[in-house]
Amino acid sequence: METSALPRRLALTAGCNQLINWGISFYMPGTFARAISADRGWSSPQIYLGLTLAMLVMAAVSPFVARLLARFGGQKVVMVGTLLIAASCAEMAYTRTLYGWYGAWIVAGTGMRLSLYDALFAALVNLYGQQARRTISRVTLAGGLASAVFWPLGDGLLHIMSWQDALRIYALLGLLSAVLIRTLPRQRLTENTKAIAPPLRNERRNAWLYAAFIALITFVSNGTSTHLPEFIAHFGLPVAIGMLWGIGQTGARSLEVLAGGRLTPFKLTLFTALAMPLCFLVGISSVLFVWCAAGFVLGYGATNGLVTIVKATLPLELFSAESYARRTGMLLIPGQLMAAAAPFAYAWLNKTLGIAGAMGVSTGLTLVIAGLAIAIVRRPGRQTVSHCIPRDALTNGYKTPPPANISDT
Repeated sequence: METSALPRRLALTAGCNQLINWGISFYMPGTFARAISADRGWSSPQIYLGLTLAMLVMAAVSPFVARLLARFGGQKVVMVGTLLIAASCAEMAYTRTLYGWYGAWIVAGTGMRLSLYDALFAALVNLYGQQARRTISRVTLAGGLASAVFWPLGDGLLHIMSWQDALRIYALLGLLSAVLIRTLPRQRLTENTKAIAPPLRNERRNAWLYAAFIALITFVSNGTSTHLPEFIAHFGLPVAIGMLWGIGQTGARSLEVLAGGRLTPFKLTLFTALAMPLCFLVGISSVLFVWCAAGFVLGYGATNGLVTIVKATLPLELFSAESYARRTGMLLIPGQLMAAAAPFAYAWLNKTLGIAGAMGVSTGLTLVIAGLAIAIVRRPGRQTVSHCIPRDALTNGYKTPPPANISDT
């Protein structure tokens, strides 16, 4: 079901919702891990295992998101997910055991899958079709500031209060975030089960390439961003340098918005994938030149910001818009499983190989990512025009199909 026009303030309120949701969930351990470890005596891998569990829960919930959006509508789904994240923050503040800590992250994982980018973007595409692309880019502008806002905010709170009280403040911010998403229309996202859509050429090949591409890029991105404060501290730089990550994300996304239709999803995918190995080479150079660490934070923050847009817009080029929520719900599962492994895996890599060794592993993976991007762009097998002819419209042998659904690239 598509509505006629996008509410003007939706990009702002949804963007602020994403900023808070990411800040109080995914980016929280990067700032709080040391304080929690010192207070509870838990090791870094034990703490980050909670985030890993959350990612596993996200993968488990993923196949059901399209159905939930169709039954309850985007507003209710995203709002409930936001409230679950807020509840998990409160639970983490009160728990005294690892089992309680992991239980809170299981709740957080459910909320994250229902309220972070993937679910929100699926809701927007179902409601507004191709019109949603510009709004998606604008939402990521605000969401990209999550690390720039919440890493310094969390560090500041830890200097004036306990980590438990800081998490209680995060829970209150989660309640505010739930209120902000009320601007999302309440319509249920009904699927036209009677429509007959011609299959896209090489659809299975596109699905495999997209799933592998997103899985690897998510692994590197999640592992790097989760442990970025440790990377910064390793080279003796202030935590405030982490703001460059958010600045890079927002700056790159701003340029993408300004580029508009001139920068197609295929061009954006190729540019982002090829930039990743270069950024990690700069990061490896931090061993010789400390200033390269700041350059890496800024540069990879920019590429990571574009990754979010690639993940959301590339399926509109490879598959029909009508099946966006269903296909992304399934094809993102490998990525979410890799995301689940990333925080724990990078904690182990940093401990075993050191920061430089972990950067070397990441560089090798980004070369594979670049190869997958080239394969996707060279022979996408996309169908530029697709349409569905409802069975109910077949009154005789002669009929006029609905307007073609042409990708806004």
